[in-house]
This record gives sequence, structure tokens and C-alpha cells, in this order.
Amino acid sequence: MRKPIIGITSNHVVDDKTFLGLGIGALEQDWSVIANDYVEAIIRAGGIPIIIPITTNDEYCKNITSVIDGLLVSGGGDIDPMVYGKRNIPEVGFISPERDFQELYLLDYFYKNTKKPILGICRGLQLINVYFKGTLILDIPKASYPSHSISRNKRYNPSHSVNIVNNSVLKEIVKEDKLYVNSFHHQGIDELASDLIAVASSDDGMIEAVEHKNIKERFLLATQWHPEMMASKHEKQQSIIDYFVKQTIL
Repeated sequence: MRKPIIGITSNHVVDDKTFLGLGIGALEQDWSVIANDYVEAIIRAGGIPIIIPITTNDEYCKNITSVIDGLLVSGGGDIDPMVYGKRNIPEVGFISPERDFQELYLLDYFYKNTKKPILGICRGLQLINVYFKGTLILDIPKASYPSHSISRNKRYNPSHSVNIVNNSVLKEIVKEDKLYVNSFHHQGIDELASDLIAVASSDDGMIEAVEHKNIKERFLLATQWHPEMMASKHEKQQSIIDYFVKQTIL
């Protein structure tokens, strides 16, 4: 049996000095990059990962949809607040209009023209919420979540716990009421899109995972934490990736 091909969206990097310092590349080059944690987690789950590079070519986005069996919308920089009707503030980080455009276009085409599964991680959760007309908290430390902040811990170590909703697919996957997760984000869901259901939250009330309201008909799950970073050392986190990949062959 052919292994499922999983497309992973990438970060858009325009800091050529970093790559020049490593002895690769040239001046004024853009880069499409992704952490290997995603790749290794998909391979452990039995999938074949391919990285989807940053491009504004619509035809490429349509063509890649026919090639991949599942879409993983990865983490990364902030989404332009203007996309969801808010004004920018100084705490918002680097914005890539190219990535925003591509991921929203790709997600729209993939969602509307296939029934293939979708997994969002960190920025991916935020992008999915924005796509379905939700909004984001621009900076958690400035909002009313004093106990929720970016962790300085190692990426595979948990920073806090999340409470998982009964009768959710996430509960079915991890088989726990409470899960310990990492934390590498300064934004999060503000207004939850009407097509999504919150299925996990931290003790301070931050939404930590969402599912599509019709997830049994179309698999769409997203987490605010990074299961792919924890997956090599925590079986429950790898199980999220495993379940997503298995949906491609059902």
C-alpha cells in the first residue's frame, strides 16, 4: 500500500544574513523553511512528508492539493491583524503577506475541493480560526491571561496542562481528561469561529485546541501547542500526529 503524502506549509524567511552566515545562499534571497520536528513526526506516523514552499502561484496551490493526502498547517510568525479586522500593535511580530495569502488560498481550495484531513499546529490553529471568520488575541501578555506566556523550556518539555472536552475527537485520540503541553505562542484565539468547537483549554481560559463542528464528516483538528515537538518523547503527543495521518487512508 502506498504511504500517505502529507503536505506541510512552510515559513517565509527574508533574513538572508542568517543563511549567509551559515555559508549558504546569496544576497536578497527568500527562503521557505520548516523545523524537522514536523518531518520526523509524520515519518513516525507512517506518512511521507513534503514541504510546501512559499509561492503566490495559484495554480501551484491547486496542483499540490491533488498530490497530497493530508494538509498540515504549521506554526510560525504572526498573521497580519488586518486580515481579521484588527489594527496592528507593536507587540505583533514579523508578518509575511506572502505566507498569509498562500495559506489562506491553499486552505480555502483544499477545504472546499477535497474531503482530505487537515491538522493545524500553533499558527495553524490561528490561521484556521481566521479562515472561518474568527479573530485572534494580538498579544497574550497584554490581555487578561496573566498565567499564560511563552515558555523558555526545552521544546519537548511540558509548560502547563490543558483540559480536554468529553466526547471530542481529541479526547478519543489521547484518552485523557488532562494533557500536559508545551507553549510557544504569544497570540491565541479571541473570538472563536462559528464552524469550530473548542475542545481543550488551559486553566486560565485560553483555547488550546479546536475541531470542526462536523469533524466526523471531515477531519479538521488544530492545537495551539506543538505536539510535533513533544512527539519523540511523549506517546500521547505522537498519537495526535498518528491519528491525523491515519485519516488519509480511511
